[in-house]
Amino acid sequence: EEYFDKIIRWHETRNHVTGLTKECIGYENSVLGGVISALTSFASPGDKVLLHSPTYIGFTNSLRNNGFDIVLSPLIQDENGVWRMDYEDMDAKLKENKIHVAVFCNPHNPVGKIWEKETMERIGALCWKHHVVVISDEIHCELTDPGKEYIPFASVSEECKKNSITCIVPTKAFNLAGIQTAAVMVPDPYLRHQMGRALNTDEVAEPNVFAMTAAIAAYREG
Repeated sequence: EEYFDKIIRWHETRNHVTGLTKECIGYENSVLGGVISALTSFASPGDKVLLHSPTYIGFTNSLRNNGFDIVLSPLIQDENGVWRMDYEDMDAKLKENKIHVAVFCNPHNPVGKIWEKETMERIGALCWKHHVVVISDEIHCELTDPGKEYIPFASVSEECKKNSITCIVPTKAFNLAGIQTAAVMVPDPYLRHQMGRALNTDEVAEPNVFAMTAAIAAYREG
């Protein structure tokens, strides 16, 4: 209870999310484990999963190890070096490959892009149109440059809120990766039920006292 409460207070004070309840949050041992649990809950081995490239090698290795086929939608780098989404490519690949799940990274690893609200709204609309569940890895959300604001994917529209699973963790901001603690935020009741079953089936929802205590201290005092 206190662990979930500290997560909510931390993000609310930074205007990341509003109206979030403890019922929306579940425990998981790691973000990557949560991503894979979500994938196995909403897709099957052999299914195609959308990623935006360049992409984190942990995604590609884990997806392939679990039998998923990867479809890459490359990001575009403009003349000023700014990374942007290729919406036409994403739209076409979601449709052509009959994709059920897309993995989104915000801020993006490895390019370091903090995605704008308008970008995420368009991604959410595309995924809603094609009935694609979005798994949003927001493991780096606390780490931003001065003057840069991180916006959670689930906060930008009702479509994004109802159609996403967000994985967060205190380990990056507070250097706690070794303690294996993370959380998953799922506002939609149906997705939350499915995700809860997946986390428990995969045995990645078992907190240990040291991890809980360290995470609470980080959110309270950090």
